Amino acid sequence: ALVEKPGGLVLGQLICGLRPAERRLVDRIVDDGFALTPASVRCLDDLDGLDTACTTYVWREEFFDALDEEKDWDVEEFTETFLSEFVELCADMRKSQEAETLSDEDLKELALSRKRREQRQDEHGECAG
Repeated sequence: ALVEKPGGLVLGQLICGLRPAERRLVDRIVDDGFALTPASVRCLDDLDGLDTACTTYVWREEFFDALDEEKDWDVEEFTETFLSEFVELCADMRKSQEAETLSDEDLKELALSRKRREQRQDEHGECAG
């Protein structure tokens, strides 16, 4: 987890140009243990350049006791252990966010089409077995 440390160094990616809906989606996916915080970053290929103002998610101080201070976050371990579940969470959150923007009529039609598709799959499965 990223913790605030003046003068600290964090390797990561600066993502620019998110639309408001995309930013809200990221906010929904990020764990409640993090807080969105203003930050400034400098690109590694231009260390003498200017800082870029941005925001980042920093681990909340009240949850520090949940961190293992002896161990840094490991992208390889995350990929191996948690990535597939995280990708499913992201897909589910995106579908949920998209459904929230639908009108009641469109939402009803989506539910009915999903039900019809499931019925066709059930019928096809019964014939094949």
